[in-house]
Amino acid sequence: MTAQLSLRAIAKQSQEVWDCHVVRFRRTPRNDISVKSCGQIIIEMLWRYRKEILLFFLLLLASLIGIKSSNSSKILRMKESLILSPQEELLSHKRLKLEKVFIDELLAENRRLREILQLKERSPYSFRRVARIIRMEPVGWPITILIDSGKVELIREGMTVLDKNGGLVGRVIRVDGNTSLVMTLLHPESRISALIQHTREVGILVGGHPGILQLKYLPKESKIERGDVMLTSGLSTLYPKGLPIGKVLKVRGANSSLFFDITVNPAVSFSKLEEVLIIQ
Repeated sequence: MTAQLSLRAIAKQSQEVWDCHVVRFRRTPRNDISVKSCGQIIIEMLWRYRKEILLFFLLLLASLIGIKSSNSSKILRMKESLILSPQEELLSHKRLKLEKVFIDELLAENRRLREILQLKERSPYSFRRVARIIRMEPVGWPITILIDSGKVELIREGMTVLDKNGGLVGRVIRVDGNTSLVMTLLHPESRISALIQHTREVGILVGGHPGILQLKYLPKESKIERGDVMLTSGLSTLYPKGLPIGKVLKVRGANSSLFFDITVNPAVSFSKLEEVLIIQ
């Protein structure tokens, strides 16, 4: 009995408290309660997880600083790699100059070989091979030239040798396995039957003089003039007809001689000779 009374008293008291809260809720505006509740919730959450939030921002800041530092070190290393010491800069400059020389040399060789191919296309002669010069004796005005083609390349004695412009260089006098020896027009034993293009007269061109040729046995009645072109006459078995030999440089006539003393400048620039053409 006493317990029932106690339970009834507690229930009654609870009902009164509930009714009080309901009345108070109805008197308070809904929006204010909502805003106040949301604000209180956010503040409570921020305050409750303040350590975790602070740790997150600290980690984010540290990562940003680390990325910036890494990029800065990379940029610094790149700058250091681009900045050369005086010795390295000097070596780099020399290397660039050598590379330029090498490229220029390749371009010049390409031009010469292209000119040789053009000559081959328009020439009536049968070409055997393009050969490089290994040695000249003497240098500048050579009487003999050693080339890098021989028996392996089917070179034979007596073959005619030309420069890139088709000018007469000489003829092959000795053939080895991979090399051949060429006697040039300047050799003391060189004798060429030459035709003066202007007058159609024939004489003998003789070597043995540094850088020039001598035309022999041309009578003083000849109309030869300075600048006349000299060609191979084709009257001998040594050279085919019509190859350029040179131009008349001087014409002199001695009173006691029946012939002119004629100096001829070779068509070939021997000091610039690097490749030759071999024809048969």
